[in-house]
Amino acid sequence: MYLSSYSFLEPEEPFYLYYPSWLNVWESHSYNTALKATGANGWRFKRFGTRNDVYTREITRRPDHIPYINALDKVSDAALHSLSAKERMLLLKSRTAFIYIDSWGESGVFEYNISSLNLSTIDTLPKSLIKKFSINDVTCKIRGENNSLFQAMAMAQDYLGWDVFDFVVICGGYRAVPLLAFTAESMKQRKEKKKYHHIPGVNLSIERVGCFVFSKREGGFKVHCSPYTYADVNEISLPGHKNINDVDCIAYAGGINKSITASENVIDLIARYGCSGCVTPALTWQYINQYALHNGCIRTVIPGVASGYAYFDTWYQ
Repeated sequence: MYLSSYSFLEPEEPFYLYYPSWLNVWESHSYNTALKATGANGWRFKRFGTRNDVYTREITRRPDHIPYINALDKVSDAALHSLSAKERMLLLKSRTAFIYIDSWGESGVFEYNISSLNLSTIDTLPKSLIKKFSINDVTCKIRGENNSLFQAMAMAQDYLGWDVFDFVVICGGYRAVPLLAFTAESMKQRKEKKKYHHIPGVNLSIERVGCFVFSKREGGFKVHCSPYTYADVNEISLPGHKNINDVDCIAYAGGINKSITASENVIDLIARYGCSGCVTPALTWQYINQYALHNGCIRTVIPGVASGYAYFDTWYQ
């Protein structure tokens, strides 16, 4: 399948340092556990809707949710209008499926002072996006934590391969709720402890929203999703691995073991762009455009929670 159009958006607000609070013991405990798991000494968040008029220690916990919802509208507009006029009309009149993704599922309960209407927009499906793309067929939501985007892409690949639909639109984002971000990080199991705890740093969690239009029409990036692989996530980056002969570089969306000497063409997306949950794998396409890569293939690896990994390949011209 082909990535006909896509768009990203991240907050214009600055980073804010997270401060643990004795009023929320479980969140503070999860914060300390996540720091131990990552070898960091702090956590900064970049979230939609953060306000300076809020108490400093509460800024990362109490952002406004309206800017996040508006960002979904903006990013879908950008993806739709980056298509040519002919392709745009074809999308609106063809068989089109819509898949909404996020990392947490029903996370509206963590929002501050949210209405029922906006709660349903975040937790289920944004109706404005359904109307924008003139969706009359299948709509669904995938809550797959860090694998949400990959699962949606695999579903889109099947839909297009079986000629069920002509276009598949995937739209969603990552809401960096501190408690959920800490818990997700502390759940990641590592076979060996990291050996670089003596060089602490600050983890970065950045909210991003994205919209991706896939089709069978040639143009843009060619993308192929492969089956889940039950193996060590780090072995694929070792020199001489048999399954990477046609791959120019490998992009990790987390799970990379920095104590292992990997091949030269390995990209750590989280170290380069910050963590954006389920949207992190899509930063591969941003990397391709940022460095104007030509005539090659890049493999994006998404680690599993217990063992194994999923990956997709992107061919660019």
